[in-house]
Amino acid sequence: MVTGRLDLQCPNGCPDGLFEALNAPMIVDRSGRYVRHGAVAATYVCVACQGVAVDVAAAAREMRRVTSSESAVLRCPVCGLEMLPPEDEPFATELECPTCAARFSVDEAMRRLHGGR
Repeated sequence: MVTGRLDLQCPNGCPDGLFEALNAPMIVDRSGRYVRHGAVAATYVCVACQGVAVDVAAAAREMRRVTSSESAVLRCPVCGLEMLPPEDEPFATELECPTCAARFSVDEAMRRLHGGR
């Protein structure tokens, strides 16, 4: 069964928009007419060029999931103060604790290194 809406696109930009489902169990009724297929295990290929299709809708869902996950919480390795990454310098490699003035890398401050998620 489909776990969400599909939006298949040919990676080579073929305009016809026809795709073959591979590795998908096809369900038919008693007369052999198509009812549905199991899209979870399916790989789709473009009928025109045989390029493996990209599911743009699934990619967008994954991007939303990753973006909406818990924001990173940093912890000072010296005093334990928890803080968010700096907004003015999101790609900073070194931080300074506003409480104890200790300098440390973002990797040192990640909660996963201190027993968090």
